[in-house]
Amino acid sequence: MTKATLVVCAQGVETHAGRAALASVVQGVRRETREFDVVDAFVGTQHPDVAEVVAQLPGRRVVVPLTLWHDDEVEARLRHLASALPGVTVAAPIGPDWLLAELGVRRLIEAGARPGDSIVLAAGPAGSVRARHDIAKAARLLSAVWGGRVHVAGDMSGPELAEAIDIARAYQRRVVVSIYALTMSQATSRIGRLGADVVTAPLLSAGAGEPGVISLVLARATARGSSLAMGR
Repeated sequence: MTKATLVVCAQGVETHAGRAALASVVQGVRRETREFDVVDAFVGTQHPDVAEVVAQLPGRRVVVPLTLWHDDEVEARLRHLASALPGVTVAAPIGPDWLLAELGVRRLIEAGARPGDSIVLAAGPAGSVRARHDIAKAARLLSAVWGGRVHVAGDMSGPELAEAIDIARAYQRRVVVSIYALTMSQATSRIGRLGADVVTAPLLSAGAGEPGVISLVLARATARGSSLAMGR
């Protein structure tokens, strides 16, 4: 019996370290599953493009977007694939989720965050109400695992983050920015200039597949009733 194919779909990243981190997730998923053949694909500037990959694959294909919230642009492209090609299912994004919150707390501890610090979750840009809801939920989950209040900034590249840092600073505590992103990008690399005392690393480390992220990908691939769209 031919296996279904799991297409791990990420947004393109600019850095070598970011690409290595994404590759480590794909390798980890491939290592952990016998149910699927596993391939990678991208939405954006990096290749191979998800549309080309999915069109060339036979049989049943499950696309799992490596997004941390419902991203309208990514989902529109994947829905189009699912509607245009038979046998294609698009799973829900991997976040928000408790496993990501636990990973976020690990990054806080690694960065030297302390219980009395003011924490700001930096994510986005969030282009829709649903995306903002997802990011707010991610902040609540991080707060619950961390055990303290977490402020939310829905656009890590704009003035919204600077404003969130200023608000957090009003508590007369150190300000720690928790990066809610899988990999480092141009936007995340600029966060340190906005006045935070500490900035965490992104959720993924280069060359080290995170077990939590790998398990989330597999959970989304096998979940029933949580898909974004179904092919004919």
